[in-house]
Amino acid sequence: MVEDYINCKNGRQKPNYPHACLEPILKDTWGVIVYQEQVMQIARTMGGYSLGGADLLRRAMGKKKESEMAKQRAFFVDGSVANGHSAEEAGGIFDLVAHFAG
Repeated sequence: MVEDYINCKNGRQKPNYPHACLEPILKDTWGVIVYQEQVMQIARTMGGYSLGGADLLRRAMGKKKESEMAKQRAFFVDGSVANGHSAEEAGGIFDLVAHFAG
């Protein structure tokens, strides 16, 4: 992810957004998740989280508890499906966000 950020910033690579709806959130960081606030915005935009719920997701990712992450993944995918995204797409984006948290 660091290499992608550097390459995009220096014009050697075009940004790759995981989904078009995330472009406004990730535009300033060239398609790379850099800030925890971006995780919360992604959760709200795709997963339909409330602001408080998005903060709980951010905390769960920080603690890396598998049981809590499984609950959050299910909630994110269900919310994303309700917002018109496919379950596969939502699961992939959740995995990307979880990778950032790692």
